[in-house]
Amino acid sequence: MSAKWVATYRLQLHTEFPLDAAARILPYLAELGISHVYLSPCLQAAPGSRHGYDVTDPSRISEDLGGEAAWDRFVASARALGLKILLDIVPNHMSASRYNPWWDSVLEHGPYSDFAAFFDIRNPAGQAFRVHICTLARAYGEALEAGELSIEVADGHPRLKHYDNSWPLSPASWGPLLAAGAAHAGADACFADLERLANLGAPENGERERYRLHTALAEALLASAHREGRLHSAAATVSADPDRLDAILQKQFFMLHGWKLAGELTNYRRFFDVSTLIGIHTEAPDVMAATHARIHTMIERGEIDGLRVDHPDGLRDPLTYFQRLRELLPDGRVYVEKILENDERLMDDWPIDGTVGYDFLAKVNRLWMDDQRIDGLTATYSDFTGHSVNFAALVRESKRGIVHSTFSADLERLALAAIESARADWRTRDISPRHLREALARVTVALAVYRTYRTADTVHDDDRRIVG
Repeated sequence: MSAKWVATYRLQLHTEFPLDAAARILPYLAELGISHVYLSPCLQAAPGSRHGYDVTDPSRISEDLGGEAAWDRFVASARALGLKILLDIVPNHMSASRYNPWWDSVLEHGPYSDFAAFFDIRNPAGQAFRVHICTLARAYGEALEAGELSIEVADGHPRLKHYDNSWPLSPASWGPLLAAGAAHAGADACFADLERLANLGAPENGERERYRLHTALAEALLASAHREGRLHSAAATVSADPDRLDAILQKQFFMLHGWKLAGELTNYRRFFDVSTLIGIHTEAPDVMAATHARIHTMIERGEIDGLRVDHPDGLRDPLTYFQRLRELLPDGRVYVEKILENDERLMDDWPIDGTVGYDFLAKVNRLWMDDQRIDGLTATYSDFTGHSVNFAALVRESKRGIVHSTFSADLERLALAAIESARADWRTRDISPRHLREALARVTVALAVYRTYRTADTVHDDDRRIVG
């Protein structure tokens, strides 16, 4: 880059500190000698977000932060002072909330949604599309019986409501709310076919067209019922009857569960164990284009000079992602928030400029520690807890606990894939599924790094050393 990098200053944007407020302190930063303003994510996130990582619309600047006009003012103020901009971006996950129209579309239309392939949702081959959402405060049956679930009408459409959360109801389930047989001669057949289509595994093009045609008719029936006041009254009647409400919920492209089952049932890739953040298929070119369109515009206009990539280890193929990102930003800096163990180094083939410095800070923090006091501190801990201290064993125990709780569903999926592979060869056909599952858990626990980077075409020497 032509601009000299001297120092960055992180600005955490949110509702109470929007872009205009950030612009007002830019003169102070310039006086400090800061060369690059390091901004937290600024694309549209869930209302009230304090961090910006729960993106709901990557095509525009957050209204909470002042919107597009405020962004233009901030950039102009920074440039007038000679300040450059480093922007934090979130490439691997979005908000799994009602504020995300892409997510809402998938929950309403399942595999027929235009965004179904955008999200990392795992359904067994041949089975109906279902998203398992584990956010209820108690077990589903208990929540239903307690009246915590109800149907509300928002913008003329029925939604399932649970306190502050809501989810769209599939057109296949609108029939009972519309008294379909009395409303239109072909309505019963329409909703019957919608239900059939909703239970298919991977719809073909002809089935997609049938779904769209039936949905258009269902939308017309819904609009009529809403105008006549039948929709609100039907929603209230069904909400008061747990059996009728459950019958409608069984027709959805999603299933609700209590939060304690998240590790076992959640079938979409989360950000660690945060169920309100869903993984996206950024490795797909069309998904990356859609999620990076506004960022691309910033680069084309010369508004940003560098990018900080949040959690690249959440990407399926970080190398390919960085190569594509580098094509968008050939002359700017790219830094990553990478989890590095003490002896781990960045992959040397990533076209990036380094990390954001957590690894450096970890080493600096050692300067504040007196190794001569380790034995005394360990003895104090042991005396207080009544347990001897074996740090390596504690790490293994903790990792194993996480594998078998928070990520038990992922372990099960991995085990099923391994079992299927073993069954394909006569030499390994009779390997015990239980032993194989346990072996995978132990290998995962024993890994000395957060993840490896093997792809379909490449196995790095570092990966061979780590796994071997």
